[in-house]
Amino acid sequence: MYSVKKITYFIFIFLLICASLSTQSSAQILERGDRGQQVEEIQTMLDNIGYDVEIDGVFGPWTERAVKDFQYNNNLKVDGIMGTSTRNALQNMQGEIEYEIKPGDTLIELAQKYNTSVKNIKERNNLKNETIIAGDIIKIPFDGTGGVHHDSRSRTEERQNPPSKYITHQIQPGESLSVIANRYGTSIETIQLSNNLKGSRIYAGQEIKIPNPAADGSFHLSENSFIWPLMGRISSPFGYRTHPVSGERDFHSGLDIAAPSGTIIRAAASGKVILSEWLSGYGKTIVIKHSPDVKTLYAHNSTLLVSEGQEVEIGQPISRVGSTGVSTGPHLHFEVQVNGNAVNPVDYLP
Repeated sequence: MYSVKKITYFIFIFLLICASLSTQSSAQILERGDRGQQVEEIQTMLDNIGYDVEIDGVFGPWTERAVKDFQYNNNLKVDGIMGTSTRNALQNMQGEIEYEIKPGDTLIELAQKYNTSVKNIKERNNLKNETIIAGDIIKIPFDGTGGVHHDSRSRTEERQNPPSKYITHQIQPGESLSVIANRYGTSIETIQLSNNLKGSRIYAGQEIKIPNPAADGSFHLSENSFIWPLMGRISSPFGYRTHPVSGERDFHSGLDIAAPSGTIIRAAASGKVILSEWLSGYGKTIVIKHSPDVKTLYAHNSTLLVSEGQEVEIGQPISRVGSTGVSTGPHLHFEVQVNGNAVNPVDYLP
């Protein structure tokens, strides 16, 4: 039989384990829409290391953008969610380290290595120039800014000049599309569709565009505003044609892209789904609103993967190729509408 002391001991250990698990679970995963003290703590830590974020306890679009920016600068998966790995990296950067200068070291290399900026290292150590001497001890702030001078522009200026929609990435020796996709928190298909790549072959020195995870989501119609919603053969271009079913001359308001039935179709740009249902003539149809005057339409789908009212990101799967509605075979009818008028999608694709 167990003694009272042993039983008491086991109960004590059990309570300690429960308390530990409770503490771990309290550090919950935070994402857009969350509110409370934990969100405010995350915002404070981001603000401490120079990221543009309001400390209001609301995980809104600007907090999400700051999290994505931090993840990108620190080689983490860029998803805008404050999970365990992102939280740990952020907590580890609430301080600084002492570093002994080694022969050949430069401030630029140290800034890149420790995800800070030359300016911050110089200010922390009262350095008048970038000359450093082997054997000296300097303090390197853990700020996670990746060489970006976040303090060089006010928040008002950043809002007036938001980050570019795309990041230009130069292929390095040994890199593959899968490595790059993982690095930027996107998919191989999204990179291919952003650059009109027919396959996975890339070469060192080649420059490609990657949708920028830190972009603020605003949309302005211009050249390369959209990625291709899928890769396939253009079976019918925009403009006048002989209708494949009626045989009459009519105006084709979109771009038909032939592809096998079931092929994933992706959002050509970020926006809000305003229609996801059967539409006369178009069959199963998705319509995404990107700005007050710009929409894209995706028709003849076999399956709809998103719902009306849902926010979607560029490259997100939204439907599958089909032949519903008035159609002669599996394909996507892709349409760009500006103020309700169809325009040629090719003018805004890579």
